[in-house]
Amino acid sequence: MKRLMIASVLAFTAAFAMPVMAEDHGEGAEHEEIDHFDEFQGYLKVSEGFVNLANRKDAAVFFAIEGIIEIHEEKGQPAEAIAALRSVLDSYPQTAETLPFRNIIRFQLRDLYLENDQPDLALAELQAILTDNR
Repeated sequence: MKRLMIASVLAFTAAFAMPVMAEDHGEGAEHEEIDHFDEFQGYLKVSEGFVNLANRKDAAVFFAIEGIIEIHEEKGQPAEAIAALRSVLDSYPQTAETLPFRNIIRFQLRDLYLENDQPDLALAELQAILTDNR
C-alpha cells in the first residue's frame, strides 16, 4: 500500500511537471521535456528500490544504524555513536531471528573502533561475530 501511494504521488508529479517544464523553456522545449522525463523515470526506479529496501527489516535496521553513526560523527562524537550502537546491540537478545541485526551492528562497531584507533576492540567485535554465527 505504501509503495502504491508513493508511486502514485511521483507519477502525478511527473505528469504535471513536464508540461510546465516545456512552457518554461520556450523553443526546443520538447527535447528538454523528453530528457527530463527519462531523468524522472530513472529517479522513480531508484525511489521504488528504496521503498522496497526499506520494507525489509534488515535493511531498515542498517539504515537506522547508519543514521545514528552519521549524526554522532557530524557532531564530532564518535564515542557517543559507539555507546548508542552498544545500547542497540544490548536490546537485541541473541536469537536466530536477531542474528542478522546483531551482525550488522557488530560490523559497524568494528568500523567505528578502527576509525578511533581501537584495533583490539574492533577485533573483539569480529570474534564475537564468528562466535555468534557458529
